[in-house]
Amino acid sequence: MGNRFREKVTEEGLENAPEVAEEQIESVAEPETTVEDEQPEKKGKGDQVARGVSKVLGGDILGDKLVVKQIPLLLLCLFFLLLLVANRYKVESLSREKMATLERINDLREHRIQMQKQYQERVKISHIAEDLIESGVGITSGPPYEIED
Repeated sequence: MGNRFREKVTEEGLENAPEVAEEQIESVAEPETTVEDEQPEKKGKGDQVARGVSKVLGGDILGDKLVVKQIPLLLLCLFFLLLLVANRYKVESLSREKMATLERINDLREHRIQMQKQYQERVKISHIAEDLIESGVGITSGPPYEIED
């Protein structure tokens, strides 16, 4: 506004401007300001980020009315976050326990199969021994030997 007035005053001269109020004349007498001086300084994102970080680190953000109003919501979010972390920990713990149980089950199955094979062998040997005893051949208690003619 001052620049337009200054341009008007300099074009017409101060003597030729009777409609100009005394306040406006005093403002002309003040040091010159350019259009660039009147524009607010444009601050980059870096300045805004730095100001925001200093506000958070300094604790000034906790005094804002907007933040104070949102404290119950923040506490609720914090509660849900803790609940989420606790549930995830419990699920991972149960998952590890399940994997260990499944591994133990597989080991026991293998052991059962081995025991079943051994049992079947012994049962087979005992049936053979019973059949030999019934036929009258008998079983030797010592090592086998060759019969020479």
